[in-house]
Amino acid sequence: MYKKWMSILTDVELFKNIQEDELYTMLSCVMPKIVSYKKKELITIEQSEITAIGIVLKGEAIITKETMAGDRVIMAKISKGNMFGEVAAFANHKWPATVVANTDCTILFFPADKIVGLCSQTCLGHRVLIQNMLQIVSQKALILNQKIEILSLKSIRKKISIYLLKQYYMNKSFLFEIPLKRNELAEYLLVSRPSLSRELIKMKEEGILDFHRNSFKILHLDALKESL
Repeated sequence: MYKKWMSILTDVELFKNIQEDELYTMLSCVMPKIVSYKKKELITIEQSEITAIGIVLKGEAIITKETMAGDRVIMAKISKGNMFGEVAAFANHKWPATVVANTDCTILFFPADKIVGLCSQTCLGHRVLIQNMLQIVSQKALILNQKIEILSLKSIRKKISIYLLKQYYMNKSFLFEIPLKRNELAEYLLVSRPSLSRELIKMKEEGILDFHRNSFKILHLDALKESL
């Protein structure tokens, strides 16, 4: 059951530096569930019980939260090899967000207690697994801080600017593609789509950037930085 997914699982951050044969043995012992979902089907519901970490084996999913006002906020879009629920699994045992299948997808649910639980043989693979988990949780904390930073800004231009600057630094290029569609970007920045489109057009007319669908090009980096 797991062999067909090994090429993907060996690249998952949680299993980094674990040999394929050792990983297969671990999976055969732990027996994580593999579940398939149709597009738009709910994978998890906010505040429902959580006992496992989700790993996307195929397809794409979106992590969302609902505000007090009832607006949906996209926290992240995840695809093959990405994980979700890794922080909450070791906290209050409740899903902190809703995860929805953005396409038909397949998810592997790895039991959280098998990561931090004591290994009778104290095997190398298990020690590496714990080290990887600590790094992942630290990285997720940084990402959450970045998200809070974006949402705390009141100006739409500032939200757009800080998001595009982060993409610029991440891609190390003035030309890049963002992983979000226009309506998804609006939900991510917690602004209306028409307001987002108007501001992007203004920034384009001012010669700060150019864009076509998901592709963006920064034309005036200093002006983008000055928008913050």
